[in-house]
Amino acid sequence: MATQVPNIGREAEQSPRGGITPRAIGLGLLLVVLLDVIAVYVRFHYHGSRMVLSHIPMAMLIVFITMLIALAVMGRLARFSLQSGEWHTILSMGLVGATMPIWGSTGFLIGYISAPYFYATEDNNWAELLHPHLPDFLIPTNDGNGIAWFFEGRPEGAAIPWDIWVLPLFWWFMAFTAAFVVLTCIGVIFRKQWVQNERLAYPAMAPLINMMSEPGGDKRTLPGFMYNRLFWVGFALAFGMIAWNCINYFLPNFPRFPIHGGRWHIIDPQFPRIRASVGLFSIFFSYFASLDVLLSLWVFDLLFIVEGGWLNKLGYKSMVPVAYRGVYQWQTRGAFVVLVISMFWVARLHLRDVIMKALGKDDSVDDRDELLSYRAAVVGVVAGLAFLFIWMMQMNMDPIISALLLMACVCGYIGMAKILSDTGMPYTQIPGIAWNYVAPFFGNVGIPPTTHVAFRFANLITGNAKGLFLPATAQVGKLSEGITDNRRKLIAALYMAFAVSFVTSIFLTLNLGYNEGAFNFNVAEIPRSARNYFRNSANAVKNADNPPFYVDNPENLVFFGIGGLAMIGLIFMRHRFVWWPLHP
Repeated sequence: MATQVPNIGREAEQSPRGGITPRAIGLGLLLVVLLDVIAVYVRFHYHGSRMVLSHIPMAMLIVFITMLIALAVMGRLARFSLQSGEWHTILSMGLVGATMPIWGSTGFLIGYISAPYFYATEDNNWAELLHPHLPDFLIPTNDGNGIAWFFEGRPEGAAIPWDIWVLPLFWWFMAFTAAFVVLTCIGVIFRKQWVQNERLAYPAMAPLINMMSEPGGDKRTLPGFMYNRLFWVGFALAFGMIAWNCINYFLPNFPRFPIHGGRWHIIDPQFPRIRASVGLFSIFFSYFASLDVLLSLWVFDLLFIVEGGWLNKLGYKSMVPVAYRGVYQWQTRGAFVVLVISMFWVARLHLRDVIMKALGKDDSVDDRDELLSYRAAVVGVVAGLAFLFIWMMQMNMDPIISALLLMACVCGYIGMAKILSDTGMPYTQIPGIAWNYVAPFFGNVGIPPTTHVAFRFANLITGNAKGLFLPATAQVGKLSEGITDNRRKLIAALYMAFAVSFVTSIFLTLNLGYNEGAFNFNVAEIPRSARNYFRNSANAVKNADNPPFYVDNPENLVFFGIGGLAMIGLIFMRHRFVWWPLHP
């Protein structure tokens, strides 16, 4: 699964670098605040795009590149310039900060904790089905219509009732802090394995590392990449297509380049639709991935279409128009489970070294280049998981399910982080959250009602399809190579970025809700998702006798095994035969 690191990354290593300085940390926090403002207002106020949907969020890129160019010009005029290493620090903080707002976490968080009491009616019977099982310490009360004002807008002259939010949000902040510690420490543990041993390409970081290699401001007015003709060729092609499409806004019949949305093509009603489009954003990052990875993405996407249609024709109902379900969903999950297991197997010697170093039994293991010592990283993982387990117990979740949920969550996030590090695909997500790998094996009959309800809250941490913090901290592991100072100071900067982003995005969301009415957001994060998901929880409580998934649908378990066996075959071929072109 190893790939060669592009030369573009090595160019950055040869450039002069600074490190973790007060001005770099200050600019990193400014980047975090500005990306929060853009993400929250574009999504909730202007009803626009999800600016932090991807792993390399557009809101972060807009601010970061603007800062890079503006400070280069200012530095040239004022004889003030930032070093490359300082920009690595700024970008690292931006990546971590972008995991919080809107689609990252806090958008759903506010929607979830404000929904159970507000949406309760006599018709849905939530007062009987859900309210007895709610973890009150995580939910604001509706005293004085504080929650109603959030959705409907506060009366003129009334103050925002911040007090009802303080205690619940404090406990949520503590839970997210524990998750941040766990996932950051895991990123530290796997950094050497992925960066040095397997030499993953980190294609999502390659273009940004190159852009930071010559930040300008000293001998040049602009960053170095802007003096490269190839940059302007790519810029002209991308900007030209966007500008061309603007004509269509005024002349609806004027032809367009399929760069946004594209066109859907139907082979057969039983087959999934194929969307043909030019993904400029994906091309920008995945271009630096290895050719075998890119070939495999194309081949398996074609196989996805063909097999999905074939299974539909056989009567398995494996596909809706553009997404998998049923047996096909379970086949994908089986493959992902085996893929994650293989990641641990490949890293087994390195993980052994980490454990031995943490226990003080092998001083020959060198962890001086890591953001934390291996002992601190292992302690952080154990302590963070212990806190999250206790936190879930306080919600009265079943202890066995809680432990399995945390284990599945961590494994899934590790898989997501490595996939991003190897492919650079900015919109990649996990094929099913942790609950989807745990709950179906118990069925509703094996899960207490309290656990069904508490899961909806725990899911904000264990059910992030993007992998929460770990994909970002894994990319930071690559970026840290550009910092020559004491890299361990970067951990404090990353935590500040997380904390500032949490507080800023929460404040902006609540402020907009009380001033404009969160009903007017009318997006998935608020108010739709929480209402729909708690409806599902109420249905699960009502239908408490549903058996495990394999009882009524044994074919799902069969396809779970088929997916796992197929992945084993791919991994075997990949490692056994040099000529094998497909990457698992």
